[in-house]
Amino acid sequence: MLITLGVIGVVAAMTLPALVNKYNEKVMVNKLKRTYSELVNAMDMRRAELGASDYEALFETEMSAAEQLDGFIKNLHVIERCSSSDKKGCGGLYKIKPKKRTNDGYGNVRSGSVNGERAVLSDGTLVWFGKRNSEGGCITTHLKTETDDNGNYVLGDDDKPVTSTYKANQCAEIFFDLNGSAGQNQFGYDCYSFAVKKNFADQHSGYGGMFDTMRTGKLDYENYSTGGKF
Repeated sequence: MLITLGVIGVVAAMTLPALVNKYNEKVMVNKLKRTYSELVNAMDMRRAELGASDYEALFETEMSAAEQLDGFIKNLHVIERCSSSDKKGCGGLYKIKPKKRTNDGYGNVRSGSVNGERAVLSDGTLVWFGKRNSEGGCITTHLKTETDDNGNYVLGDDDKPVTSTYKANQCAEIFFDLNGSAGQNQFGYDCYSFAVKKNFADQHSGYGGMFDTMRTGKLDYENYSTGGKF
């Protein structure tokens, strides 16, 4: 009997972590689906309030980022609202990891941070915001820093990174962390983003691959340590 119990204990020790991970994955995917639905519903409610035919009315160029965010989060259950100048509220300006280990352009492992206009929802989800629509008509001009095959910045004659610009169809960019600052804080696990276009939301595959995750039911991220050389 002792031998049998020992075998059962070994099997349980081997299988339990996998079961826990699978359960956590299911919880996270379900919350992702619910949160995305709530965010889009909030935008649709705001669009109906404005009598608008598309999402651009929520994110007019002359509006500030705060005005744009406040316009649709009033239709969500917000328990805390923080401005871009607030460094401590809404979990503070904590670090966030890309979904895959990435070169920051200088040969180090990249990490980002939560900043800007943001709000905490009643279930602990943190929503933060990127103002776009810089050209009007939901057209945004972005700055791109050129990199080589290894992900290092290409330097010009002045030893500064070479940049270029490109245009994208974006009215706004909405980021969210499903469990706030207390979680893993990594795109592809608990953090996601989508671009708002005139008539629909479009996933950013590099910022979590939201639609891919909802479709497959699988989280897509790399478990790695931050800091140090790439």
